[in-house]
Amino acid sequence: MAKTTLTRRQFIGGAAGLQLSLYLSGAERGLFRLLTGAEGMAPETVLAQGEAGFGLGAFIQIDAEGWVTILAPKPDIGQGTRTSFAMLVAEDLEADWARVRVLQAPAGAQFGNQGIGGSNSIRSSWRAMRSAGATGRAMLVAAAAEQWGVPAAECVAALSVVRHPASGRELGYGALAEAAAGQTPPAEVELKPWAACTLVGQPTDRVDNVDVVRGRAGYGMDQRVPGMLYAVIARPPVYGARLLAHDADAARALPGVRAVVADISGGVAVVAEHTWAALRGRDALAAQWDMGANVTLTGAAIRERLSEAAAGLPGLPASVRTPVEISFDLPYLAHAMMEPLNCLAESRADGCEVWAATQNPQSVQRSVARALGLADAAVVVHTTLSGGGFGRRIDNSAAVEAALVSRAVGAPVQVLWSREDDLRQAAFRPASHHALRGGLDADGRPVAWAHRMGISGRSQGGFGFDAADTHLARLEGVDGTDQQDTTYDIPGYGVDTITVGTPVPTTFWRSVNHSQTIFANECFVDMLAAAADRDPYVFRREHLTDARMRDVLDKVAEVSGWGEPLPAGRAKGIACFDGYGSCIAHVVELSVTPSGRVTVHKIWAAVDPGVAINPRGVVAQVEGAAIDGLSTALKAEITIVGGAVQESSYYDYQWLRIDEAPPTEVHIVT
Repeated sequence: MAKTTLTRRQFIGGAAGLQLSLYLSGAERGLFRLLTGAEGMAPETVLAQGEAGFGLGAFIQIDAEGWVTILAPKPDIGQGTRTSFAMLVAEDLEADWARVRVLQAPAGAQFGNQGIGGSNSIRSSWRAMRSAGATGRAMLVAAAAEQWGVPAAECVAALSVVRHPASGRELGYGALAEAAAGQTPPAEVELKPWAACTLVGQPTDRVDNVDVVRGRAGYGMDQRVPGMLYAVIARPPVYGARLLAHDADAARALPGVRAVVADISGGVAVVAEHTWAALRGRDALAAQWDMGANVTLTGAAIRERLSEAAAGLPGLPASVRTPVEISFDLPYLAHAMMEPLNCLAESRADGCEVWAATQNPQSVQRSVARALGLADAAVVVHTTLSGGGFGRRIDNSAAVEAALVSRAVGAPVQVLWSREDDLRQAAFRPASHHALRGGLDADGRPVAWAHRMGISGRSQGGFGFDAADTHLARLEGVDGTDQQDTTYDIPGYGVDTITVGTPVPTTFWRSVNHSQTIFANECFVDMLAAAADRDPYVFRREHLTDARMRDVLDKVAEVSGWGEPLPAGRAKGIACFDGYGSCIAHVVELSVTPSGRVTVHKIWAAVDPGVAINPRGVVAQVEGAAIDGLSTALKAEITIVGGAVQESSYYDYQWLRIDEAPPTEVHIVT
């Protein structure tokens, strides 16, 4: 494979059966706030060493002892990207992985676009990370060559050591760091061919595993600063409800309650010395609400409007001899994060410091700055580890709430959303209705496809059709680019989307709309295959237009023993998905009791993610996504009654329990 050449400008700029296949799924001291470090090393030691190191660009620090500190530019909300980012840098830096530490970068323009979504963290940043490593290596080699008085081309770097083979001389990166930091970065760098990589592509433990297991990893809720207080907020119980009255004196009279702050997110914040006091104070407020027009809103009414929106499928062409038609209703879904929304903020007259579990540090910085009337640069954002929430942590409301309450009380404040808050006050995956119609010709070939989806969106004007929210579109992701559905050579394949405005807030949810559209599409492919009396695997293979996707489908059929006899009462299902630059297919073996209870006995997955930077991370993501997919297909649902969400915790918004989770076998196709 040929080498990739990068200019400096490029450097600086730089998916089980059915449901399962959809989820491929501050300044100064603040810069080095420890999230993970060398095992057995105290955080303050790592911090001190990091600050004493020498910078080789925005992402690399090397200290005199040879420790390489790599800054991960984008947040890690459980997918393991901090490890992959560091592997990419270390590969072309030729760093000794055993002497690499990884820290989370704060919000800063020098780190490029730090937002994550649409599975774009690695896809959008691998080139910048590798080129950062290659640039650092070139500067280290140049420093050594200058010291020895030899051409840089005669020197080689490996395992954090630069060598001059002709003379046998060598210098470690620690000895070269200061001189290297003074070198002019090269205008262009060459990246190693992927096939020559020795770290990238190797199954690697996550850099934060030990800290997570030992309870010392820094999640949002773990953040502590001197003098901090805790706040919870009495929030509107119905969408659009308006606060009429509350008893602030009753709340302040409770031990531990320090303040009551009104007009926070349409409600009232209770600030206290500890969380329990804040929660008791919120109850004591006895808040009274004008429930407003949405108090009669129900999920059934929303489903009816979504069904109306999806009506009007086109008729079938004359060539259709076997028509096939079906519809689906898919519910609102919550992210149900293990770590609910939270944020710690310390507001001062001249700025604000924020500790946030977020998907977009720079967006948090801007939102807080605008809420406080500050310049963006006056807000320092420390990005912490996040306890899940693919899409939910795009929401900056907890950060803004913490900043406003902190300014009101003159002390650092951590705003906490309870589990009930996080489920009932969340922004959800939209509810949707899917109508599909198609058919086969006289030879059993699919010759027609129509899929129309009515999907809920947020309408500030109330419940009903909203012209501003109505549109027709092909499948698209967070950024509207590089997102495609699995391509079958069936005329009309795809989906038309009509958005219905409702008061229920919605947002991106793992795999965005694909968790709905591809679910419906792959079910319909199964129905077409059955109508044609064809094996669903063979039928798919015959009509896929992408060879890469066919390879993945073939692999999952092979490893799952597709077509082999099954125990009595069991069956297998198969599905595939192509999007976000990856191809994935699943086979599920299951059984169904006479009462309708589904038990999944095993899952097989095959995935082609392009280059698997860390195969262990890919496997972990596919395994976790399988649990998400099964949970949402079999158990989870958000229901709306009286303008409010009814579910409040994991007992009524259910995810798979440990004893329900099947073994998952993941195969990476390269």
